[in-house]
Amino acid sequence: MPLSFRNFKYVGVFAIGLMLSSSYALAQTSATSLDAAVRAATQWATLADPSQAVRMWTSSESVMKKSISKEDWAKYLNSVQSQLGSINTREWVQIARLTNPINFPPGEYVNIAFFSHFSKASAVEKISLVQTPAGWVPVGYVVTKVELPPAPAAVPGK
Repeated sequence: MPLSFRNFKYVGVFAIGLMLSSSYALAQTSATSLDAAVRAATQWATLADPSQAVRMWTSSESVMKKSISKEDWAKYLNSVQSQLGSINTREWVQIARLTNPINFPPGEYVNIAFFSHFSKASAVEKISLVQTPAGWVPVGYVVTKVELPPAPAAVPGK
């Protein structure tokens, strides 16, 4: 169930658009480059709390900055933290590579999904990055709350 961030639809649309684009080709990206992308996404995700919102926004690629203001970015992160609480653990679980996605500036992109445990709930954090001469730079961030099934009841006598 996605978190309801109606005022922040452009960030979600951007990242989802990248994730749904048709040019998936993970095998062509080197392991070193993927390691660098995971490091960049992990470092950027550590800034995803309201006190670091401006720093997170400032370190993103210009295409993201054009889609959401600093103030709206801070509101988005406040909303995430309000609904999920503070981060406890984060582990990357999936990487997808995209080349020249439709409706985006040409280039090499990766989407990295993290399964994250927050103090109030679990979620999937998806971070999109673009390859630049300076390295991998974030361009999108979408958080989807995960509803985990309840633990099975204990069977008496076992």
